Amino acid sequence: MIRWLLSLLLLVAAYPAAAQPLRAGWYAGEPQQFLQQRSGAEVLTGLDIEMVRAIAARAGHSVIFEQVPFPTLLAAVEAGTRDLLPGTVANADRAARGQLSRPYRQDINVLVVRRGEAGRVTAPDAAGLRAALLADPGFRLGVRAGFSYVDPGLDAFIADPTQAQRVRQAGSDAENLRRLLAGEVDGFLAERLSIALLISRSNAGPRVEEAALRLRVPLHLMFSRAVPAEKVAAFDAAIAELSADGTLARISARFRLPALLSLTLGSDWFLILEILGTVTAALAGYLAAKQDRYSLFGALVLASLAALAAGVLRDLLIGRHPIGIMQNPLYLLLVFGTVLVCFLLGQARRAVQAITSPGGASSAVVFAHSLGWLQSRRPHLMLFEVADALALSSFMVVGVAIAVGFGVEPLWLWGPILGTLTGAGGGILRDIVRGRGEIPNLRSSFYCEIALVWALALSLYLGERSGVIEAGEMLLAVAIAVIGGATTRLAVVAFAIRPPQLP
Repeated sequence: MIRWLLSLLLLVAAYPAAAQPLRAGWYAGEPQQFLQQRSGAEVLTGLDIEMVRAIAARAGHSVIFEQVPFPTLLAAVEAGTRDLLPGTVANADRAARGQLSRPYRQDINVLVVRRGEAGRVTAPDAAGLRAALLADPGFRLGVRAGFSYVDPGLDAFIADPTQAQRVRQAGSDAENLRRLLAGEVDGFLAERLSIALLISRSNAGPRVEEAALRLRVPLHLMFSRAVPAEKVAAFDAAIAELSADGTLARISARFRLPALLSLTLGSDWFLILEILGTVTAALAGYLAAKQDRYSLFGALVLASLAALAAGVLRDLLIGRHPIGIMQNPLYLLLVFGTVLVCFLLGQARRAVQAITSPGGASSAVVFAHSLGWLQSRRPHLMLFEVADALALSSFMVVGVAIAVGFGVEPLWLWGPILGTLTGAGGGILRDIVRGRGEIPNLRSSFYCEIALVWALALSLYLGERSGVIEAGEMLLAVAIAVIGGATTRLAVVAFAIRPPQLP
């Protein structure tokens, strides 16, 4: 009995120490460490944050985070006043002042320069960058204060007091970007994905570019010397287990894929495709309304259904807030503008025909003939089919992107569902509202099937490559999906390929 009581007292005494969370800090930006709006509140998340939480949970511990600048956080961990620093590079100094875990992920750092100046630094790695900087004494380099870039020679060059006029320390990537655009530095080092997001959101893309440099940087957790060695060993074991079972890769994909898709879908060429898709879908609605002799308001309703309704349904299905078309009025204005232009063109043709006689002025006759050509059936059908195919494929990709962005699982299932709904849903809803009892896209032609197949292919590819895919590969995958989907649809139309009918 006494032995049992002593064991219980020991457990009670040990519980507070075991349950005490590790004190960590965060300092970076999206997608590594950032605040995200969820249901009106700010929630700390990011691939570093979620990886550390998963590792700590597997190790049997918990972690609390506080926003702290990187140099301050590094000094606090070294002094033992804070327990944990995520996302740090291993070097001899940090190994001596703290305890480093095994690597849990990898960053790729790039050199960002002003557009047209990438040829000034052609180094492929850190050692080459140091040599290039020594060879070009006029090059001013921006770096993040307190950061290490793996190579001891490059780190020594950055820390050299004699290079203080050439090496500018900054507290954030945003500060380095501002200095580059202001001409205060000639280039700066940054993590590739986070700086690409910052450049895109700052609309600085036309003014900057990446040099050829790629620095692959393994990242570790740095623990204070005050943290017991067995805790560090438990974290190492957890990292090995979560790496082996793919958990860390899945967390990385959850944050990297939306960021990469955001960059791809935010590009100028894809905006053109979205605009073309919206205008084409609106045109399809207008032509359907004209065929059924609808009023102008009726044409607006059918055009809006064809161009926008599927996206609204998709957003309601996944709980997206605010709904996409409420974030940007461009697409609604495009629908209204398309219907209005078509209506005015038709009215102008009718007016010209009314005042034109066989003996009228030649200019009026030429104008009437030109309007007649624009209103003729065959050119419209050709234009409509090409643009409608692009609308189908581009909207399909948007649906997959929304599935990725909202982290719906499994992607191979929800990517095709949302891609098909976004790509083909508008035309189906339009025909339902017309009330003719027929929905051609479900009866006499491959339409939804094309969106489904290409959305599935894109989703499977993104799922397979999620842990290693980069921005250039993402752009290529999206381009292939858009072109492939559109080409497939045009081939179906050109060769009058029909789906099998039910017996």
